[in-house]
Amino acid sequence: MPSLLNNKKSVIALTFIAVFTALLLLFSNLSLPNVLLSSLLLLLLALSFIDFRLAFLSILFLRPILDLSVHNIIFSFGDLQINILSLLGILMIILAIIFIFLGKFDWHNLKQLHSFYAWVIFLFLGIISTFNSFYFSESLKEILRFFSIFAAFFLGASLLPSAKNLTWLIKVIIFSALPPSLIALFQFINKTGLPENGIYRVFGSMTHPNMLAFYLLLAITLAVFLLLNLKRTKLEVYFYSLLSLFYIFILFLTYTRGAYLALIIIFVIVGVSKFKKFLLVAFLAMLFVYALVPPIQTRFNSIFQSDPYGSVSWRFNLWRDGLEYFQERPWTGYGIGTAEKIISVKRDFRLGPPDPHNDYLRVALDGGYPLLASYILLLLSFFGAIISSYWHESRPRLKNFFLFFLAFGVAVFTMSSGDNILNDTALQWQMWALAGSALACARLKPDLSA
Repeated sequence: MPSLLNNKKSVIALTFIAVFTALLLLFSNLSLPNVLLSSLLLLLLALSFIDFRLAFLSILFLRPILDLSVHNIIFSFGDLQINILSLLGILMIILAIIFIFLGKFDWHNLKQLHSFYAWVIFLFLGIISTFNSFYFSESLKEILRFFSIFAAFFLGASLLPSAKNLTWLIKVIIFSALPPSLIALFQFINKTGLPENGIYRVFGSMTHPNMLAFYLLLAITLAVFLLLNLKRTKLEVYFYSLLSLFYIFILFLTYTRGAYLALIIIFVIVGVSKFKKFLLVAFLAMLFVYALVPPIQTRFNSIFQSDPYGSVSWRFNLWRDGLEYFQERPWTGYGIGTAEKIISVKRDFRLGPPDPHNDYLRVALDGGYPLLASYILLLLSFFGAIISSYWHESRPRLKNFFLFFLAFGVAVFTMSSGDNILNDTALQWQMWALAGSALACARLKPDLSA
């Protein structure tokens, strides 16, 4: 049996892990939670040298569970504070780099995806905007976050380019929503969620109810896709039916109006396009819940009511101010990742939180017209690729997946005009990993084993 040290890849892996460990020990805050979380990252790093797919899926599964660890600062350099989520994002990027040099990287397959080039343009302009940033440390963190999202897309396309692997990814995402949902159920029972106007909004392991709501939206979309595309005799149909109902129940408890609307959009698109019986059942079920739960009635109705003190009016005032700040630097912006900072500096804190609550305004403030145009190009490439794949796909199950994914994309990017969805890293990782895997799968010959 050959020695581990005689294997060049093993030597590189051990050296890299040793250096990474030394940096953690040298600069980190060695509290018990940080030691445990850092140990988990080291295990994932070691796993990335053994099994790329398993490491990638493990990172995707763990990201929503670890979201609340955002305040666990591992180490800091001046204004730059690195928490466990930052390290997990860096690990995602490292995994992509390791795969390029040590894995079976197929450049030909990747360069056929138009979204790849759109990502490159967006990231290039994002990097340029960091040199124009008034808050460099925030810009550096943000551009690394976007690189981690791109890495998820890249790894999805490179590691999971088959129908069988896509199914595995779908199931990992569905089950990754279970731990946050169980925590949210505990918050509902014990009334330990986020108090707001007499209700308690659950947030699970996420940092805000809206983030949990939109993450559940993806899990619900995928679970419904599986149960409608499985054979009726399979026990899985009942399992995914119950899981979908549980996730929808938790989504209602987040009291996130944008997610309510997004769920309706998804069900309408999918139902009108193909599953009309499902649309009827879903519509009656949601109408039943709306009629029986007064807090949901009040929360949903507030979307269409004119209230000068409500959150809808507050959003319009915030966007009006944000557009004024944008007009001060329309071509350069303030630097990627600084939208929240610039609003907090220019706007009275008594007027509410500084989050833009509009992803398009956020991008415009970050990088001006050029970055906004590149982001819109990225979205157009996403929708163009999904629609084209749906139109030309001959495999029924994969074709249906593209329909569900298109519906989810329409719903989420519509709701992005009123929320901070782009800031939800867990959701962005899962969504772009799915996009990479599905689009790469569509370009390959049918996988008869899936």
